[in-house]
Order: sequence, then structure tokens, then C-alpha cells
Amino acid sequence: MQTSPAIPPREDNPCASPIAVWQQLLTYLLEKHYGLTLNDTPFCEENVIQDHIDAGVTLLNAVNFLVEKYELVRIDRNGFNWQEQSPFLTAVDVLRARRATGLLKA
Repeated sequence: MQTSPAIPPREDNPCASPIAVWQQLLTYLLEKHYGLTLNDTPFCEENVIQDHIDAGVTLLNAVNFLVEKYELVRIDRNGFNWQEQSPFLTAVDVLRARRATGLLKA
């Protein structure tokens, strides 16, 4: 008789809700790159995050909209170079945030 590996029940394998994931990532990204807290933004309200998720807006686009709207400046870059430095986040920034917050296993 051949057996297959048991799949653990869902409660044994907890998964953060999409809102909780957004809150973790937003907290990290806003603090690290702009010196802001979640409470400094409309994203302190869970319903705002849920509305963005329901509308299919990515976290990256949501943050970059705030950057554009409020002309935010990144604080995580030192000095100047010959190229103008973009204030916007990239997918790499989000991946690094996922790793730093433990949402992405190395």
C-alpha cells in the first residue's frame, strides 16, 4: 500500500491576510525609504487597504501614487550623482521588504 504525504490542515499553516501583509510591507517601506509611519498615510485605515486590493491596485503602485501626489523624497539614498535619482519604489525594493519582514523566505 502506497501512502502520500499528509498535507497539514490550514490552521497548522497560518497565512497572513492580504491586509496584514500590506500593513507589514507598507510600514517597512514607508519608514525605510521616506521616514513616514503608516499613520502618516491613508493606509492606516484597513478599509483603504482593502479598497486598493479590491480594485486590483498593487502595493507598489499605491505607494508610488503617494510619492507622486505628495512629492515624497527618498531618504535611503546618500549623496548625489550625475543622474537624477527617482523618488519612486521599484519591484526590487518590495522584494527586499518582503525578505526583511520575513514574508519571503531566503
